[in-house]
Amino acid sequence: MLYSLSGKLIIKKPQFAVIETSGFGLKVLISEKTSKNLPKIESKTKLFCSLAVRRDGVDVYGFLSEKDLEVFELLNSVSGIGPKSALEITGVSNIEKFLAAVSGARADILEKSWGIGKKKAERIVLELKDKLGKFKKINLKGEILDLDFDKDLESVLKNLGYKQKEIEEAVKNLPENLAGLEKRLRAVLKIIK
Repeated sequence: MLYSLSGKLIIKKPQFAVIETSGFGLKVLISEKTSKNLPKIESKTKLFCSLAVRRDGVDVYGFLSEKDLEVFELLNSVSGIGPKSALEITGVSNIEKFLAAVSGARADILEKSWGIGKKKAERIVLELKDKLGKFKKINLKGEILDLDFDKDLESVLKNLGYKQKEIEEAVKNLPENLAGLEKRLRAVLKIIK
């Protein structure tokens, strides 16, 4: 079974990359987040991969970290979540925040921050909450606090007259190590301007 792929990056698009290895160019489906973090064209790169077999073909999904791959596979095991949805979810934001929301049974945060419908968010929490054992080393409680700060942050920005799309884009681009509502608000205001 395919687990990782190393080779020369020959094509990089927001939805896929092509990696040349042993004379073959393999198309790997990726998230926009992964695409932004790939090296320059012609550079050597490594992606952790998952193979999805469909009736009309085979797709390879790629991730820069093993953790992203593991979360993708967990999501893919949830009924009603296919590989494309799982890729979209893992590509939206910081994986730790996603895991924190699931661990804390915060379907409301999954809905808001990841744009997942209510029933699907509840199903993800229900089916994955007890499967997060290998991720327990992550400071999930701290990540939940950041997610709550982001909800408050969005509320403050809406009251200041910013549009939802502007707010979501700015919050998504916040540095991951920034804690506290006040610091996050200052950083977001610099991004929005």
